[in-house]
Amino acid sequence: MQQQTHQLANSLSRRSILRLLAGFIVTMSLDGCVQSASSSSATPTPRPAGTVLSLYRGHKLRVTAVAWAPDGMYIASGSLDKTVQIWAANPSDHFHPFIYRGHDAGVNALDWSPDSRRVVSGASDKTVQIWDALTGEHVTICRGHTDSVMTVAWSHDGKYIASGSADGTVRLWDAATGAQRYVYRGHTGSVNSVCWSPDSQRLVSGSSDKTVQILDATTGKHIFTYRGHTSTISSVSWSPDGTRIASGSWDKTVQVWNAATGKVVYIYDGYNVKAAQTNDTAGVLPDLVFVVAWSHNGKRIAAVTQVYCGDNCGVVVVWDADTERNVTFYIDTPVFALAWSPDDTRFVSSTDVTTQGTGPNASESDPEAGSYAQITQA
Repeated sequence: MQQQTHQLANSLSRRSILRLLAGFIVTMSLDGCVQSASSSSATPTPRPAGTVLSLYRGHKLRVTAVAWAPDGMYIASGSLDKTVQIWAANPSDHFHPFIYRGHDAGVNALDWSPDSRRVVSGASDKTVQIWDALTGEHVTICRGHTDSVMTVAWSHDGKYIASGSADGTVRLWDAATGAQRYVYRGHTGSVNSVCWSPDSQRLVSGSSDKTVQILDATTGKHIFTYRGHTSTISSVSWSPDGTRIASGSWDKTVQVWNAATGKVVYIYDGYNVKAAQTNDTAGVLPDLVFVVAWSHNGKRIAAVTQVYCGDNCGVVVVWDADTERNVTFYIDTPVFALAWSPDDTRFVSSTDVTTQGTGPNASESDPEAGSYAQITQA
């Protein structure tokens, strides 16, 4: 599957690829899962939103997943090149990147343990792997999924890991032993996103079956199904206070709703592009939504979408989580994953700079071409 995805990337537009891979989303939603942490690194001088602060160029193929360590010191990035790479969030630290090579296929998802010591990664090889973030020492490999692992999330209490797969299941694993606790089979399509409630008592999952489902994390029993979307759910994110859930979809909306009742608080569907060009508070009209991520302080929501400026153009939109007022947006090259820094001042995202050429050596004609992870001002 990885080889086919790479071949498609060389021959088709981004929009075409994403529409063809309706059941196989490489934009992972773990980036939207909130982790309670504070950054130990110095807060940079504020710059305009979207300003690129640093680039990481270690991967050979598209970067599909990114996650910021809860202690703020390191970033993990996963790629179709089968690796997960750990690198310093502050480039001046000169930390030599650690490269984890435990997977046999492209990495689709990853997350940090709450103590920032371990990483869990999920891949197209159908495995969930837990390992030491700085030494790469295997802790355990979790086997059970029968198709690509699309999303993983570590519980806030550190005890469990949830994973979702193209096989339509959500599985819960013991983080210490890798033992499978239960299998949830409530979805009828690929599970593209899972996220924990802040108290680690509930799980929310989003699927290609157009539903968002909440289950009891202890028992795996179904609690509630949200049916507000009309297309694939790509990303879910639980508010830090536990009261609301934001879900992003290919129906071009982000819907914010009450986690207990399912009552819609509001539906964010963007604003007019032409108006945004003259007034940056007006926002933009989104296309397919790929990532939705609640800030750690609960004040803002970020979404990754497309904008009507061509197949190879993406946009990051940020708005006030309570009022829906658009805060800012910036247009970038295609963005495939995004996560807030623990102090909510920066984003880490993956981006793909392509050239007009095709084939494996196309990037040689353009020194700026390639797949990067980058840190930008939030």
